[in-house]
Amino acid sequence: MSIRTTMLVFSATLAAGSVAAQNLRLVAAQPARYTPPLCPIKAVNAKVEKGIDQLRKAYDVKLPADRAALLSQAKTGFIDAITKEAQGGNAAAWYYLARVALLQGDPAGADSAFTKAQNLVPSCEIDITQYRQNNWAILGQAGIEKQRKGETDSALALFRDASLLFRGLPHVYSNMGVVFANTGHDDSAGVYFQKALAIAEKDTSLVEDRNAAAVNLAIIYKRQNHQREAIAILQRYLTWKPNDTDARKELASSFRAAGMPDSADKIERAMVAEFSRANLDSLDMSDLLAVGVAAFNAAKYPEAATAFVKAVKRNPWSRDARYNLANTYLAQKDNEHLIEESAKLLEVEPMNEDALRLLAAGQRGLKQDEQVLKTAERLVALPFTVDVSGFQMGPTSVRFLAEATGRSPQDPAGKPLKTVPMTLVFEFVDQTGAVVDTKEITIPVLAKDAKHPIQIDGKGAGIAGWRYHNK
Repeated sequence: MSIRTTMLVFSATLAAGSVAAQNLRLVAAQPARYTPPLCPIKAVNAKVEKGIDQLRKAYDVKLPADRAALLSQAKTGFIDAITKEAQGGNAAAWYYLARVALLQGDPAGADSAFTKAQNLVPSCEIDITQYRQNNWAILGQAGIEKQRKGETDSALALFRDASLLFRGLPHVYSNMGVVFANTGHDDSAGVYFQKALAIAEKDTSLVEDRNAAAVNLAIIYKRQNHQREAIAILQRYLTWKPNDTDARKELASSFRAAGMPDSADKIERAMVAEFSRANLDSLDMSDLLAVGVAAFNAAKYPEAATAFVKAVKRNPWSRDARYNLANTYLAQKDNEHLIEESAKLLEVEPMNEDALRLLAAGQRGLKQDEQVLKTAERLVALPFTVDVSGFQMGPTSVRFLAEATGRSPQDPAGKPLKTVPMTLVFEFVDQTGAVVDTKEITIPVLAKDAKHPIQIDGKGAGIAGWRYHNK
């Protein structure tokens, strides 16, 4: 499963920011006119009354410097009233101090002052929550815009300010989790997905947000190898969506990784039994692969082969389908089909030692000694092997993730071979094999077992798979 994103969908009319760390996005979004509070709140104190008057006037002046001066004077007056004239129990002082903080772009200041005001006058909750949530929505939407552009630092700054102002909905926390997850900060991602899930679970109108947060949190736990925590979240999630094939597959995977193979087998057997009653042609590609994997793990190799063959026909450029099918033929000792499938696999990924070993196994099974020797020579001469870790597909873009690992290449006589940097040409293709996009990447000379990460982004509609070759 992949990290699931979320979106803000709330209308907003107000905004704010910070003096110490001013949020200009909120300052620019402020309303043009002063609005009185929607709850009973009185100034009582002269300094507070003067500060309210200065706040009103700040809306009417045209020059930014004049507005800033009035807001600064109002803030000073409210603070003096609270600290020097025993007005700490005056809700108006805190309420209007928060309103000034919004105009100055100070989310932290607005949060603390609004909290004090609401504690003193609980009937102001609706009015204060409106200010909080409207500002939260504006900041959150601005953060999403930055997130879409790949400006993650700016997005996180906006999300953090938003979360200071309002904590009653999960969306900002979920987006923070996504940003952290996609930038490799899994600990932080887990914290924010937990926050989002805790909020969403309390509101029956937030079912989709709850489900997304749970899935994302489980993914983070799996990345961190916290398998028992992942199991707990996935089990909860499956009480909400019991037919989610991906989640069931991930749960079985976590059970295996946690040393609980019997629990994994139980899930996989249930999936095999369920899908065996279904028409495989009615399943999507992901479910077909899940059926095949579950059948393979249950040692039901004919059923696994049937599912993988259908997956390969559905998408001839699915590397996972072909790789799994080749391994199924290996388990069945179907050497003719193993040779055929592993040869096609090598057309897709010629620098993968597993694919070469599969081909050699089939040739050995048919006692094709000369072909085995040629394949072995090709294998020992590999300067590195490329192991694929992910292929993320979107409507108009894809991301290929892999790792090259250095080997000790030799000639047939066992003499070490000199290596040089190698350029691989990646072709992203549609289901017919037509090239949609092409990218090149150079793999440097790698010492034995040295790693070199590979990440390639392809652009274009209809990309169904990839292949590469030496330049």
